[in-house]
Parts: sequence; C-alpha cells; structure tokens
Amino acid sequence: MTAPAADTAAALAASGTFAQLFQYKRWANEELLALGEASQAALPSDDYRLFVRILNHTYVVDQIFAAHLEGRMQTTYAATNTEETPAIDALRQAISASDDWYLHYASGLGDAQLAERVTFRFTDGDTGSMSRSEILNHVVVHGTYHRGAAGRILATHAVQPPRDSLTTFLHRLEPGRRW
Repeated sequence: MTAPAADTAAALAASGTFAQLFQYKRWANEELLALGEASQAALPSDDYRLFVRILNHTYVVDQIFAAHLEGRMQTTYAATNTEETPAIDALRQAISASDDWYLHYASGLGDAQLAERVTFRFTDGDTGSMSRSEILNHVVVHGTYHRGAAGRILATHAVQPPRDSLTTFLHRLEPGRRW
C-alpha cells in the first residue's frame, strides 16, 4: 500500500517543481515586459524592435511546444518567429495567457505523464521526440536564455534589467527565506 502513496508523492513533487518553475517564468516575463514597455523611449527603434522580437520568439516557441504537448498538429507557425513584430501590449497579453496555460498544464502531470515521449515535427520539417518533462525543461530554459538577451539590449541603453533570477523570485515569494 505504501508504493502507490510514494508514487503519488513523487508525482506531486515533480509536478510541483514544474509548477514553481512556470510561476517563476510568468513572474520573470511580466517583470521584463513591463520594464521594456516603460523603457521604449530610451531605446532606438531598431533595438526596441529587436527586444520585442526576441520575446516574441520565446512566445512562438512556447506555443509550438504547447501544441506538441497537447498532441495537436501545429499549423499556426511556419517558423520560430513571426514575420510581423507584434505590439508589446498584445505580446504581454499573449505571453501571460501562455504562461498561465503552462502553469496549469504542468501542475496536473504525474510521473508517468512527465516521462511519456511526445513525437512531433519541427518547423523546419525535421522530426523530434522528447519526454514531456524534457519539453517543459526546454521551455523554461529557452525563455530564460532569451530574457537575458532581451535584458542586455536594455542594459546597453542604461536601463537596468530586472533581477529575474530564480533566487530573487523565491525570496520575493517567501520573504521568510531570508534570515
């Protein structure tokens, strides 16, 4: 009887870890997008456009992998970015909805689902296969990498990027962790 409880506890721990990572991702995206929007006047138009395009790329990739996770054919995006650069307020809303979806999705997965392999086709037509946990890890890490690149654009123009590390998030979420 203890084995199922242990399996359930492990599944909750795994889904809880992913839920926490997607809470972090949502928070970090909100921080950076708000600062980027507020700093538009401080950046040359080409750099501001690049800032938005980098974050749009992360959104598009998130949407592509969400389709893979749901087992549906991804037909919305032919590449990992869009031809048009979205307005930042529309992008903020889209990223927020996407982050909410990932948080909800990741929170409901057990070990067996996390280990399940998902086969898919990349936008270049090549095929791929990853476990659900590998896809979720990719989405978190990919977004972190590109938020850093977008933050460097701000820093180049004397706009201090937000402190968006996981440690900052955890200590803001639970100030009692500071001693």
